Amino acid sequence: MTVLPSQRLSISQFYLGLAAGLMLFLLPNDAKLQIVSEALCEAYIFFIALVITAVLFLITKRYEAVGVSLVTMALLNAVSFFFEIVIGFSDDDAGTYWPDIDKYRLASYFLQLMIPFVFCLIVRLFAVGARDNNETRRDFTQFLSSCMKALFIIYVIVFVFKLIMPNRPGSSSRELELMIFERIGKCLSGEYENGVVYICWHLIFLVPLSFYLAVLVPKFRIWHIALIAALLGISVEIMQFLLNTSTVCTDDVLMLITGAILGFICKFAVNKLRKIITHGEDYNMLSFDFAHLAIKPKGEAQMLTEE
Repeated sequence: MTVLPSQRLSISQFYLGLAAGLMLFLLPNDAKLQIVSEALCEAYIFFIALVITAVLFLITKRYEAVGVSLVTMALLNAVSFFFEIVIGFSDDDAGTYWPDIDKYRLASYFLQLMIPFVFCLIVRLFAVGARDNNETRRDFTQFLSSCMKALFIIYVIVFVFKLIMPNRPGSSSRELELMIFERIGKCLSGEYENGVVYICWHLIFLVPLSFYLAVLVPKFRIWHIALIAALLGISVEIMQFLLNTSTVCTDDVLMLITGAILGFICKFAVNKLRKIITHGEDYNMLSFDFAHLAIKPKGEAQMLTEE
């Protein structure tokens, strides 16, 4: 991976990024205090996160400042989650050892990460002319790197405490659902409460991860991504079986593989659209390798060279 250094953020830009990250972190609790309906809470988070990101970007004019806000938000969520675990272990009356990552918390994590990312992605996607130069491209790459760090922090929390150990390890007999499409059929038929949400959750879980894997390793093909997703899904089910923390289900692995493939397709589609917008001048916007920037962008005085 070749990430060229970009111009450092100024102190004011850096602190603005920290402040925006703190506001993103506080959004879910703020929404809960003001709104009763969870659906309206999520809409509130969506709107305010969009406003925070837009204002931060307009003031700093740097993608990397938005990246700082994402890393700050993710770190604060990790620290908060850690203290909730400590409290859970110290409280004998607690029903479980760790906090519950419920639907609202999952939606909050998703919105906190994806709204700033999608905003910057769209801005960069349609940046042409004077707004498309080597410094801007390097700045966006630094932003992608920061997004990966934030995503990794949140993924560790969700992966361990939602996929592997959603419940306290039990002593009852282990449950298996090995018939293909059995769980999916029950979810679609309404036999399981929130069955559609369950399917959507497993479909989108690996979309961001496979998206970034495709960016990080450009040589990966769709079968590489599918294989990694399969191995990851099987590992999760094995851990659930050994710890007896959830039902082992074949359909979960299938849905994770499907989601990973969707993430790979999203990365391919973004690069394809960028190529069309720039008439072939920038054919690999989502990349850490700057070899493709040998072609001078319009308005750029010098070609990019590794520094």
